[in-house]
Amino acid sequence: MPESLIIGYGVVFDEAGRVLLLRRRSGEALWPSRWWLPGDVTPLSEEPDDTVPRIFEHLLRQRVRVGYAHTVYGEEPSSARHTVHNAYVVTVEETLDGAPDDESNPFDAMEWWDAASAVSELPDQQAELLSTVIERRRAGWTFEDDANLDDLFGRVEVEARNDRGSDHGMSGRSLSARDEALVRLALSAALKAGADLEQHLQAARDLGWSAAEIGRTIELGQAASAKRPPA
Repeated sequence: MPESLIIGYGVVFDEAGRVLLLRRRSGEALWPSRWWLPGDVTPLSEEPDDTVPRIFEHLLRQRVRVGYAHTVYGEEPSSARHTVHNAYVVTVEETLDGAPDDESNPFDAMEWWDAASAVSELPDQQAELLSTVIERRRAGWTFEDDANLDDLFGRVEVEARNDRGSDHGMSGRSLSARDEALVRLALSAALKAGADLEQHLQAARDLGWSAAEIGRTIELGQAASAKRPPA
C-alpha cells in the first residue's frame, strides 16, 4: 500500500452556479457515504492532470477540458496516509455515446448543490479546494493558463529574461500584484534563476500566498523547464 495518495477532483458549475457532487458508495474504503467533488485517486501510471478527464469520460461520459485550480494537503481518515488533493475547473466539451462504466463506479448518486451548501457538506480538503475555486472565480480567474503553463513559459520566457524586476505586466496580461508574484516565481523556477527565485519566493510570501501554493508553483515551473527542449 502506498504511503501517500494523490487525488484529482473536477469542479464543474452549471448555469445557475451550482456545483456537481457525487456520493461515495457505503462500501468504499475512502470516505464512504460522503459527498465528493467528482474525482479519483491518481494511479502511479497516470499523470495527475489526466485523472479528472478520465473520471468524466468513464463515469459521466463527457469529454472535458480542465484548468488546474489549487492543491491542498491532508490525511486519509482510515489510515492517516498523507494525501495530496488537486482541483481542476472543468468545462464540458462533448457528451459521449454509451453508458457510464458502472462496474468501476465508486459513486451511487449525483446531485447539483448550491455552492455554500456544497462547501459545508464536503470533507475538509475538498471544502478548502472548492472555497478557493469560488473565491478565484469571483476575482476573475479563468483557470485556462494554469492548465497550460508550458505555453505560458514559452510565450514570456524571453521577456522575463529582459524584464526581470519590472513592475509591468507580463506578455500584455493584466494581473494583480498578488497573482503576478506567483507567475514570476514560476518563471524563475523554470529558468533556474537562483537569486531571482529567492526574491520572488519572498515576494509571494509577503503578498499572502500559502506555503502549499508556493510549493505547487515551484513544482510547475520546474516541470515546465524539464519538458522544454534545449534552446
